[in-house]
Amino acid sequence: MERNKKTRPLVPGGPTIPGHGSGHGNGGARGAKNHRVPTGYQPRRPLALATFNTRTLRTDVRLAELEEELSRLRWDIVGLCEVRREGEDTIILKSGNLLYFREGDQQSQGGVGFIVHKSLVNNVVQIESVSARVAYLILRITKRYSLKVIQVYAPTTEHPDDEVETMYEDISRAIHSSRSHFTVVMGDFNAKLGRRSDNELKVGQFGYGERNARGQLLAGFMEREGLF
Repeated sequence: MERNKKTRPLVPGGPTIPGHGSGHGNGGARGAKNHRVPTGYQPRRPLALATFNTRTLRTDVRLAELEEELSRLRWDIVGLCEVRREGEDTIILKSGNLLYFREGDQQSQGGVGFIVHKSLVNNVVQIESVSARVAYLILRITKRYSLKVIQVYAPTTEHPDDEVETMYEDISRAIHSSRSHFTVVMGDFNAKLGRRSDNELKVGQFGYGERNARGQLLAGFMEREGLF
């Protein structure tokens, strides 16, 4: 879901990798800020965002498998669900890509994160987690404009509705925590929007099937926050 602007943002394209040291975390990434963000002009290109439910990235073998699959695609930022890694950290991988993760409420379960392509690592201004189900990063895309990407991993239908409502409150906090020109909310919402109704403007025309109760919660949230 995108907020404010309908056009896809363009981003700087040069490889810029911060000197954190390959394969070493920063000792806890909550609120981590990158002070090496470039400010000069760089060539622009379309930004490729994706979201992926990994099932688990608990081991380094699984992480290597993910990077191998991504090497076959064009991507810039991938939001991750069910990372299942312990703790919270930001790591520069041997590939030069940046991995951020936060574990779920229960050890080795759930959790969200990001993997950022090595060409954009120095454009990451901040990475923050609001909860075990909501995290965001801010990316400098030009000297003037920034993009906020919010990653969500919603409770399944086995969880009560109050947990879902809490998650949406966390997303709202992520949206309003700091200003950005573009805001994208993505992830696994465990909701079915279905086809839009005739008077709906926030839902596109390519939905399929019938909307469920969690889908209605999502549609109402989009309306309140100006997402589409």
